[in-house]
Amino acid sequence: MSDSELIRLWAERKAPRHKRFSRDAANRFRLFFAGKPLSQVTLADVETFAAAMRSRKVSPHFYKDTLLVLMSLFAFGQQTGVLPLRIPLQQWPVHRRRRKLFIQRLRFYVCWILCLCLCSILGRMMPRLWGQSVSAENSPAPSRVPAVSAIESIESADPKTPGANSKPQTGEMPAPQESLEKPQAGAIARVRVKAFLDTIAEAEGTATPDGYRTQYTGTKFTSFKDHPRQIRCGRRYRKRLCSDAAGRYQFLSTTWDRFAKKFGVSDFSPQNQDWMAVELIRERGALGDVEAGRFESAVRKLAYIWPSFRRFGGSVESSLPKLEAMYRENLRAYRQELAVSN
Repeated sequence: MSDSELIRLWAERKAPRHKRFSRDAANRFRLFFAGKPLSQVTLADVETFAAAMRSRKVSPHFYKDTLLVLMSLFAFGQQTGVLPLRIPLQQWPVHRRRRKLFIQRLRFYVCWILCLCLCSILGRMMPRLWGQSVSAENSPAPSRVPAVSAIESIESADPKTPGANSKPQTGEMPAPQESLEKPQAGAIARVRVKAFLDTIAEAEGTATPDGYRTQYTGTKFTSFKDHPRQIRCGRRYRKRLCSDAAGRYQFLSTTWDRFAKKFGVSDFSPQNQDWMAVELIRERGALGDVEAGRFESAVRKLAYIWPSFRRFGGSVESSLPKLEAMYRENLRAYRQELAVSN
């Protein structure tokens, strides 16, 4: 893999607001050594680059961020096996440890101060609350209001009593059809989520029985014990791309690790793939759109996560008619199953 391909693949894993800075920092580093391959760069070269930045009197924030970004690049290259273990990252000129330690201490002090403030507020309010409770016990019981609420009338109604099914006088009682529509609405929302997940799989080319074990370029992995973490290279969208995407929803290993740590997921099973796909949709603020049937809004929010939403014509606008037709077909099939089960 060439240095430019390595930088592009590494930058694609960055957050959108960090991509441009990371790519520019890597290109500045390459130009500084006049095209010297990254595989031949040594720790002395990195220190020379750092000294050159200090001599130009760049801001400390820019200096640290640039070196941290370059350390991330070399760490990624060493993890993927593209770059040799030539540079010991423990001896890198700048580390994140001080910043992390400062953030941890700041969080500790803030939590401690908040606890003290809460205890002080409760200490001042307890005498008042205690006095109110004592006065409430000594006060006479209030007279019972003759009117009965709608909920109490429903619970106390006896179906054998004449007039129990008559319409109540209060306007607070919900209509019977509203109570029946709530579970139906929940079932429709679940059907829409399933149809949307199937649409993602069709766009990614994984809507097959082996879709859950499919890697980028179409190869199959054998075990669901963990994300396969194998980089595959191939041509897609008229470009040569390399990725370790895998599963029915083509999760990158970095995305999967983040969600697995957050939700305590221990394997790459099909059930967990479905679950993490829904959580990824929720994280991007599109789950409400999916459940409500706002297909176009959900696709636009998730087009960055799943680039296959732009595969039909190269843009979301040109791909929407095809994607919506696939979604409608999936939705029709699930609705028929729902009607049969009911």
